[in-house]
Amino acid sequence: MFNAPFDTISNANKEMYIARKKSVEYDDYNNEIVKYDKPEFFGMRMYQPLVGNDLEAYIRTYGETNSNIVRCFINSYERGTIKTFDLAYLYGANPKGELVYGDNANYRVKTVKEQNTKIMILFEEIIKED
Repeated sequence: MFNAPFDTISNANKEMYIARKKSVEYDDYNNEIVKYDKPEFFGMRMYQPLVGNDLEAYIRTYGETNSNIVRCFINSYERGTIKTFDLAYLYGANPKGELVYGDNANYRVKTVKEQNTKIMILFEEIIKED
């Protein structure tokens, strides 16, 4: 499990890749299998973990979580480029060597909230079993 650094300087201008959710298929046992588009480089972005009052507000809204929550702001003209349930590659994760799109992703887009001139994106860490 990766723990995000808590200082904002080390979180400045990190690579971000996004794999957009494409479709949902079902296997023979009616289990959902989510398919994602090829991950795209989303640029060097500033993102940081939620802490303090921001984390408390998140918990009041969405309930308790055992995952790390990360926040990023994008410009309003980028509306629609990231959507809820897309996958993200943060903190050095990247799609290199993936056999299935999304395998190396370490965060899922939890919510996209439009504000005045910015759009706030909240990412929830994907807990993978070893």
